[in-house]
Amino acid sequence: MSENIDLFLFLEPGSDPGTDRVTQDLGDAEALLVWVPDGAAAAKVAAEAVTDGARLMELYRGFDLASAAQVIEAVGGRAAVGVAGYGAPAPRPIRDSATVFVGHPSADPAKHRLVREHAGGGRTTVVSVPDSPTAVRIALELADAGTEAIEICGGTSLTIARDVAAAVGDRVPVSLVAWPVDSIERAAAYKAEFEAENV
Repeated sequence: MSENIDLFLFLEPGSDPGTDRVTQDLGDAEALLVWVPDGAAAAKVAAEAVTDGARLMELYRGFDLASAAQVIEAVGGRAAVGVAGYGAPAPRPIRDSATVFVGHPSADPAKHRLVREHAGGGRTTVVSVPDSPTAVRIALELADAGTEAIEICGGTSLTIARDVAAAVGDRVPVSLVAWPVDSIERAAAYKAEFEAENV
């Protein structure tokens, strides 16, 4: 893994984090996406990633408090850990989810999109978009295609997540990754470093 790449963990029963991983182009950045079967596997991947230089990671596809806590404990404050939280209950288990990264100015949702079909059925769609209007348009397309959960990246304003949720209505639950108190200082430091690097 290259230094300082972001890590995004997706809960998927039966997955193998050794092989179910890909480095994804988001437009202005890259992220390592890894599918894990449970909290223990997620904690192991997170600990390795932090040793390799990861400063930020986000948890998707149904992490509950117990499995998210395993990751936070494994990281031990060395990186920010964000967790998707829903304004309405998320489906359990999540079989067809979409993660939307908002705010990469050069992102093209047709080009910067990954659709991963899972061996046990279901899929994960990861798409990067440049702005709020595009996020809303893509969310509507995903809802029309039968996506069960839309998860908005933690680098995104809550107001954008609100606009996406308002657009899809009660058809699909929408989450926004948030930073628990364990990660506030690391998340703020990451944001400051990111902005300094992209001036």
